[in-house]
Amino acid sequence: MMTEERKNQLYDEMFGWICEHIHDSHDLYITLHEHFGMSKEELHDHCIESLDEYFPEDGPIERLKQKLNACFEQYKAGWLQKRPDVLIEEAEEIASVQRMFKELPKAVTEEDAEYLLRFKNPLEVVSDSWQSMNGSGTVVDDDMSYILWDLRDKQSAEFDYELEPEYYGQPAPSSPEMTPQMSM
Repeated sequence: MMTEERKNQLYDEMFGWICEHIHDSHDLYITLHEHFGMSKEELHDHCIESLDEYFPEDGPIERLKQKLNACFEQYKAGWLQKRPDVLIEEAEEIASVQRMFKELPKAVTEEDAEYLLRFKNPLEVVSDSWQSMNGSGTVVDDDMSYILWDLRDKQSAEFDYELEPEYYGQPAPSSPEMTPQMSM
């Protein structure tokens, strides 16, 4: 079996051979990008920046995705520095950021992306807005009344969640003692 070190050595030698023997920039671009799938960033890692002109310019959606990735990495780095009690306190905000990071790229239009690119942290802008519209402050009064009424009316929670014995007084409905037995 080939070791990782040997793979890296062969990769470097093959990459060097390709760059040494293909002199035309367009042919080199076709070989490295189109045939081998190397990205612009991977070519830059090998100090090849002369092929940038062959790459199409990223549109606003792609630029926004890149910016969202950078913002999310900053969030994660910040979260790793926080104490567990602070993370628990900020759980709703963290969930909002994670959800927007996941959903925003699928929903954004080019016009939306162009607008959001104006902001230093578009992920913060969208997640704060989503949280203010859908955060913990939205479940109040009528919504809570409906939730409680629905739970009592359907009584399906009794089958989905463990019950306290002193409040049920008999085995839970999902237990074997309550399961109807078929007789023949």
